[in-house]
Amino acid sequence: LECYFRSRPLYLLCKLKIGDKVPDFELCDIDGKKITLSSFRGRQVFLSFFRYAACPVCLYSVDRMKQQSEMLTRSGIVTITIVNSNPEYIGRLISPKLADCSIVLSDKKGSVYSTFALGKASSVTDIHKGMAKNMKNLKPFVKTWAINMMDAGFNTDILKQLPADFMISEDGVIMDLLRAETAVDHMSFERIEACIPENKRCKCNAKDCLSPRCRKEYEEIRKDAIALLHLESGSDGSVGS
Repeated sequence: LECYFRSRPLYLLCKLKIGDKVPDFELCDIDGKKITLSSFRGRQVFLSFFRYAACPVCLYSVDRMKQQSEMLTRSGIVTITIVNSNPEYIGRLISPKLADCSIVLSDKKGSVYSTFALGKASSVTDIHKGMAKNMKNLKPFVKTWAINMMDAGFNTDILKQLPADFMISEDGVIMDLLRAETAVDHMSFERIEACIPENKRCKCNAKDCLSPRCRKEYEEIRKDAIALLHLESGSDGSVGS
């Protein structure tokens, strides 16, 4: 038993937590190019684990991930998306939307999922319950179910896989992490933005920006404009001189 524990890397003996050095890994993109996490040392990285390429929840999340990745790119942060699927399915279903803003890697064997000690639902039924709560939004993706099953290879371990997100600093330290409890969980934009240096945060102040700060600023500006309009208006609604 002692020999066994000595032979196991530390990150396999305990779950990674905030403040830990992130373990390195090597995976391939859909073109077969090998990518290591350590090659991005010196840059902040947002590492997001999806379930598998044809998962209805994951397909529903792709547009959110695209917008988020574009925002992070403008802040100089690299987004890496890992999918528990064959490159063929990733290339068909996920990469076309994320190619310009995220590095998408295949981990069909699930080795990196294991390294990062990601969670799994207790049963496939629990996964389906989580999907059911969002079924109105997921209906367009249910048609992928046949591909879904081929992609997962009828492997219940893959079907029970839960997503996770890790924000990693320039020197490879975990700044924040979220291990999902349901198939629809991902790190909130508020938590993501809190990890972005103040001088690199978005300042577009648009009402539909993903940045919580921008949306808040938009509301403040709108309220100020309405208040000013009321001050400048006469009691009969006409604009005062």
